Amino acid sequence: MPKVSGFALPMENLQAVAQTSGLQWVNSDPARIAAVQAAIAAEAAVVHVPRERPAAVTVQEGPLVLVETKRDLAKLDLPLGE
Repeated sequence: MPKVSGFALPMENLQAVAQTSGLQWVNSDPARIAAVQAAIAAEAAVVHVPRERPAAVTVQEGPLVLVETKRDLAKLDLPLGE
């Protein structure tokens, strides 16, 4: 890919466009912009720590076991009104 150079409009043209629209052009200090860009470039890159995946669930290969979960309430001794 060919390297594309930056393009900057002359400040007078930018101010003229803003004034014709009824606005006032306010520009940042180039020294401060350069200082902030240098500080950003000097920061250490964030290290990506991948999340730890849980262990895979092992499926039992044996036969299925029937478990009765319904209680026979007729045989249940309840202390009612004694």
